[in-house]
Amino acid sequence: MDYKILTCGILLLISLLSIRVTKKVQVPLLILFLFIGIASGSEGIGGIYFDDAKITQDIGNVALLFILFAGALETKKSDATMALYPSGILATAGVFFTAMLAALIAYVLTSLNLKESLLFGAIVSSTDAAAVISMLGGSNLKKKIRTVIEIESGSNDPMAYALILFILSMFGAGEKTSIFWGVIFLFRQIIFGALMGIIFGKISLPLGKILKIEREEFLTIHLIAMLFICFAGTNLIGGNGFLAIYLMGILVGNEHFDFRMNCIKNMRVASWLMQITMFIILGLLVFPSQLKTVVIRGSILAIMITIVARMAVVFALMSPFKYTKKEKFFMSWAGLKGAVPIIFSTNAITAGIDNSQVIFNMVFYMVVFSVMIQGMTLKPLAKYLGLLDPVSEADADTIDLEELEELSLKKLYLDRKSEYINKEIRELNLPKSMHIISIRRGDEDITPRGDVILKAGDKILFSMK
Repeated sequence: MDYKILTCGILLLISLLSIRVTKKVQVPLLILFLFIGIASGSEGIGGIYFDDAKITQDIGNVALLFILFAGALETKKSDATMALYPSGILATAGVFFTAMLAALIAYVLTSLNLKESLLFGAIVSSTDAAAVISMLGGSNLKKKIRTVIEIESGSNDPMAYALILFILSMFGAGEKTSIFWGVIFLFRQIIFGALMGIIFGKISLPLGKILKIEREEFLTIHLIAMLFICFAGTNLIGGNGFLAIYLMGILVGNEHFDFRMNCIKNMRVASWLMQITMFIILGLLVFPSQLKTVVIRGSILAIMITIVARMAVVFALMSPFKYTKKEKFFMSWAGLKGAVPIIFSTNAITAGIDNSQVIFNMVFYMVVFSVMIQGMTLKPLAKYLGLLDPVSEADADTIDLEELEELSLKKLYLDRKSEYINKEIRELNLPKSMHIISIRRGDEDITPRGDVILKAGDKILFSMK
């Protein structure tokens, strides 16, 4: 057991060190995490033998809970409302049509039968929130484009997962599965998932007040508990748990409550830990020698599905909206694949599908292709197409007043009539709940020590607890 814990610690540390590498060689961080897992695996220098798809699937699903929920917490309701129709159409109809086109392409170009091709198409039909947000991080992409891309990537996994479950039921029930019951199944997944997400989004914070949770750490634990209950409860009644927690996260994240920003930061930490863990385990599950057999087919499939099919779907579904050709082209190119399709592909292995290993290998190759080719060119493409907003120095120095309010931070300007001027901070007899964080004097920032004498014109930032 000690050796396993030691191994986990070393892998996490190597993952953190790899962040510096990404800045120098411009390789996507998520790909490096995957390669760390591959290098540590049975065919790598680490020699860790791992082939348990069920454990990978379970860990991946738990990781997805935190990743989706953390992303939803930081999604503003106004942005979600603004992008509701385009992102909603891409997250539902877009996923369905992409799945059908991908299935057709796979059926023609590979040895998969019709049902296996449909399963493969459903697995690769959604875009990945972690990959999209990671690749767009720090860019000043136009808000109306960025919002659609990010919300689509965060909300289209439930539709893909519902399609996967339905197609897997076809394998269990043979030819008796009807289209009618398949449609009922999909509607039940979406409706029950949406209802549970709204219910838990509304009751989570009030329940915390009833339980008298007054500390940041316990409030974060409370949200995690509600996250688990919401996901599992939704699945048990036949709804889509991923959709439920995504909606729950948006509703909770847009409420004003104590320790809001700290809770969001705590969930962000948990999300990154889960992402690192998930990508390393997925890397461990891969046998590189098996990927040699899918390089040619995988490259053709990747181009046809992630670029051609995606572009056809986006241009067709976005035609009613007022987007330029350049904007629709960028939306198409930003349909990145990530860890989610790989995790979904483990369902084929655990279900005992004949060509499950072939499906897994092709999906894995497509993800690497997508992140390397599309992901690495995303920011340069946005610049080339003129889709970046100019950023002024004033914008960079602006303090988010909403965040100040949520953190209980306040600003105080000392004029010549203030009773605080020409006094040391320790002489002020400030309330115990008041803590001075910083003092701005002209262009100088002064550390608020007890012997600092306040002057007229000082701008003081302080917190009240």
